[in-house]
Amino acid sequence: MNVQNFYQNFSSEHYLPGQILVVPPAEFHRLNGLTVEGCRLLILVVNGTMHMTLNGKTSEVTSHSFVDIIETASVKFSKFSSNLHAWCLSVTFEFASSALKNLRPGPMPNLSDLNNANILKISADESFVISRQLTMLSDTLNNPQNFYRLELVEGYFKCFCLELGNIQFNHVKQTEEPEVACVTKRDFITLNFIKLVCKHYATEHQIDFYANALCVSPKHLTRIVKEMTGKTPKAFISDEIIIHAMAMLEDERIPVGQIAEELSFSDQAAFCKFFKAQKKITPMEYRRRQKLQKN
Repeated sequence: MNVQNFYQNFSSEHYLPGQILVVPPAEFHRLNGLTVEGCRLLILVVNGTMHMTLNGKTSEVTSHSFVDIIETASVKFSKFSSNLHAWCLSVTFEFASSALKNLRPGPMPNLSDLNNANILKISADESFVISRQLTMLSDTLNNPQNFYRLELVEGYFKCFCLELGNIQFNHVKQTEEPEVACVTKRDFITLNFIKLVCKHYATEHQIDFYANALCVSPKHLTRIVKEMTGKTPKAFISDEIIIHAMAMLEDERIPVGQIAEELSFSDQAAFCKFFKAQKKITPMEYRRRQKLQKN
């Protein structure tokens, strides 16, 4: 489920199309059972428990937890407890960039761990601070008649990010006073590369396409992405292809040949060779193992 489909699970009073969505606790149950891809998600669990399966790895999220899920991840929500009280905020890169004006609140994110959820345990007081900011965001979105709705939403989102950044700094052990940094050109190149991979992984497998889209040389792109994340652009592209290939293989109704075609491989043999190189088993063997695990 992509950003557009995800937003449409909720009434229009909860989002600005293609920009920001705030799911309040009363609506959070709608996420149960959903699998979401290509969305930046910020989850606050105030009370209760839930499970998230992120790129095949399941984690339990408990009370007073804040979860940051980047666009490259595929996440499934499940097993909501009866007393679950949680918020979900989803924003696009464009909206966040516009609202923050290149400000990067909080510590530098660990870009080397982009395929995992960052689960931060916070205090009850910190949970209240974040909830308060989300409530103001939600209340503003719920008032479409407000002439300054967009401007207020951007302002409250910035306040939310600053409060969150302050909490994150308090959880980071540092030897010197933290300094709020600005987003650098390397940050933008890396994050825009990741965004492009999420959008074009199925049709564009070569680094040259992404380098041309970002107006840099393949060599320069490789150097920046490797320095910022510890992974090469090729590894990012391959990982994204594999994640979606595995998801399709789990559906026995989809022939392997169709998967190869949808992922723009020249033929089924080329896809099988790629898959085995990445996972050390053939697509059919992976499908059989998944079927046995389900049974």
